[in-house]
Amino acid sequence: MAGPETEIAAGTGSRGHLRASHADREQVIDTLKAAFVQGRLVKDELDLRVGQALAPQTYAELAALTADLPAGLHLGKSRPPREVRGAVRLMCAGAVLTLASLVIVLVTLGGVRSAAAYDLGARQWPFVMLTQVDFWLVSAPIGAGVWLWLAWANGRGYRWARPAFLTFFCVLTVVPLFGAGGDALAYTWPDETAAAVLWLVGLVAALLIFSETASPYCQRRAATRAATPANGTGRSPLPK
Repeated sequence: MAGPETEIAAGTGSRGHLRASHADREQVIDTLKAAFVQGRLVKDELDLRVGQALAPQTYAELAALTADLPAGLHLGKSRPPREVRGAVRLMCAGAVLTLASLVIVLVTLGGVRSAAAYDLGARQWPFVMLTQVDFWLVSAPIGAGVWLWLAWANGRGYRWARPAFLTFFCVLTVVPLFGAGGDALAYTWPDETAAAVLWLVGLVAALLIFSETASPYCQRRAATRAATPANGTGRSPLPK
């Protein structure tokens, strides 16, 4: 199937002296962006040609901007690979598990107090509630929000999303280790099981987003955003 740039080039013989429309210029700009994402143009060439395409051009002048590029280039919206989609689902599941673990802590709170009865006096229990249990009640909803935020960012292929999730996973790993000290509250086995499952979900999600298939997707998305000027309109400014 012939691309938009091919149709413009085909019409240069009969109407090459006519001024191109706004839609024709936008089609050529999309072709130039696709060429940049594929490495056929460097950033300076892209900026120069996009600026020329946005200026008033005839069909012949517009066709010359893509004459050295293959026909049929199309930017499009690339679908995330299976590994990225799987990681996003696991991150969403992590948010659900975080809230579920909060419910488990509340349900098993009586058992937690019974398990700590040998080490804690009656006067110490309110302090433990304030420093450990209440902290978990506050941090769990925040943690669920972070899971969802990172799922959205990694699904969109943002460059910073993968390192951010790796940092978040390190926090999930380190915090329970600090909580395993001698003064830690003795949670029941359902609480510990929920924490272990949540950690495993984070581990698998991290392996998926750093897989060989996911890395090129994130790099392509970053290149696509670099090809699109961030001025709120998606268009390059007119050359001065």
